Amino acid sequence: MIPLFEQRLENVHEVGRVLLEHYDGQFANAVEQADHSAVRLVLLLVQQFPSFRDVASYRGHEVRFFKRAQICVADLHGSFGGKGYGSFTDLDQLTAFADYKVPQVLRHFGVLEYHPSLATRINKQELLAPGSEEEIELRAATIWACELLRREIVYITDNTMTAAEVDSHLWHIGQNIPEMKPYHRTRTIYY
Repeated sequence: MIPLFEQRLENVHEVGRVLLEHYDGQFANAVEQADHSAVRLVLLLVQQFPSFRDVASYRGHEVRFFKRAQICVADLHGSFGGKGYGSFTDLDQLTAFADYKVPQVLRHFGVLEYHPSLATRINKQELLAPGSEEEIELRAATIWACELLRREIVYITDNTMTAAEVDSHLWHIGQNIPEMKPYHRTRTIYY
């Protein structure tokens, strides 16, 4: 069974509707409108497609994760090998993609440490409410941890690496580690 199937189906309908109304039914037209800017394409996605507007409120502050919009841009870049529709001049401006798998990997390697009560809830596989302080903090800490890792990698190796690449490496590493502690569970369309 696909979690939140009805909401995800509505997202698909929304994408089709917006593409027909604003982009002659072609996502390529939206990509071209961004003029090779990853940031502009992310902003276009969150402005034109409400299901991409991954924004939370944290203690009176707006927190913009834009996970699906950013991963869409990164996937275009990867699928087209950085050429054509995948060519972006500012891909380095994107953050890591705040979801559930990367914080699990960061926790496994001791990069993130959870408060004992939160760790217990996650270990028991209890649901964290979407938009709750714990869920927002986990996602935000993941983004910042990936950025700090990226900076350290650049400093040590003198290699350029984007936060999206750090995220991708960690996600793939996490697919091959047996016996990791559970990831946090949150029912949301934004992951």
